[in-house]
Amino acid sequence: MEWQAFFSNIPDFRLDRKKLHKLSDILMLSLCAVVSGAEDFEDMENYGKQKEAFLRQFLDLPNGIPSHDTINRVYNRLNQKQFGESLYEWSRELLDFMDYYQVNIDGKVLRATGQSGKKHSGICLVSAWVDKQRLVLGQQKVDDKSNEKTAIPVLLESLDLKDALVSIDAVACNEKIAEKITSKGGPYLLALKKNQKQLYEQVREWMEKNKAHLPKDEWVDFGSGRIEKRTCYLLEELTLLDGLAHWPAVKGVVMIEASQEKAGKIRQETRFYLSSLAADAATFNQAVRNHWGIENKLHWMLDVVFGEDQNRTQKGNAPENLAILRKTALQVLYQANHKESIKSRRKIAAWNDKYLLQLLQNLRF
Repeated sequence: MEWQAFFSNIPDFRLDRKKLHKLSDILMLSLCAVVSGAEDFEDMENYGKQKEAFLRQFLDLPNGIPSHDTINRVYNRLNQKQFGESLYEWSRELLDFMDYYQVNIDGKVLRATGQSGKKHSGICLVSAWVDKQRLVLGQQKVDDKSNEKTAIPVLLESLDLKDALVSIDAVACNEKIAEKITSKGGPYLLALKKNQKQLYEQVREWMEKNKAHLPKDEWVDFGSGRIEKRTCYLLEELTLLDGLAHWPAVKGVVMIEASQEKAGKIRQETRFYLSSLAADAATFNQAVRNHWGIENKLHWMLDVVFGEDQNRTQKGNAPENLAILRKTALQVLYQANHKESIKSRRKIAAWNDKYLLQLLQNLRF
């Protein structure tokens, strides 16, 4: 199917007698606008007015460019699950040829959606991210008065995890989530912290005392005036730790000793992980580094390049749908694999219609 039809399978919720604009036109217009630098609904309308002649090359636009109020209403009421499926199907298609990949799961708060004077009141979205291929596989909103632990199982249920290593921070380090991942066919890598106090203390004490006798892997990186070093130790003889007796399919305990030296100052940290993957220390050292790609290549990009934390949209489904739209735009820009930065690619797309069309050729469904 051609890229122009990327949004064509999304059901239109509107009454026929009230439609002035095609749903697929509104969605593709907004995607082009966000790829080109738009951050809100007014930007999308203004982009459309400036680029109407260009957009008519592939959109019908029977009644011209929709107003920002119209675009707002569509994203407010559009089913977020159905809208996101276009992005997720595209990502799954790109992964079809992969025998193995790592899915990183982490939450992010849309800060401007919070209520004034109330901490932790902003909308939180948990995302599934494949770092190496830079793909979004899913997104789940955290319910009000809840936390990421309730949203993560729902997100996991929507994913095909066969042969995919799933890495999650300590919030998800519990036996139920480990069981959910293994039941879906994938191994897990879960950060172990003090929220599992008894197990954490047992693992920390044993690993630090006996690390000299464990297989290890060292990684050193120099750059930007700093020196980073990470040493990974792996324990596979788990009968030595009775606290793991009931953990599903667990095969290894990982300890990472990380240090960073910059401007003569050294910062050190020790982290622990549980995993059901049968692998060596070098593989786990790499997998732990890969997990933080969701912060650097997804969340940071959405905040700094797309201005996500400044967007105050709060009503209905619009916050979730805009988050999906931004992620789709980011994936379009990533898949181009050009030498320019993502920020520069957005500017070039705004200035050069041929360049934007080249980017859109990457859309698949």
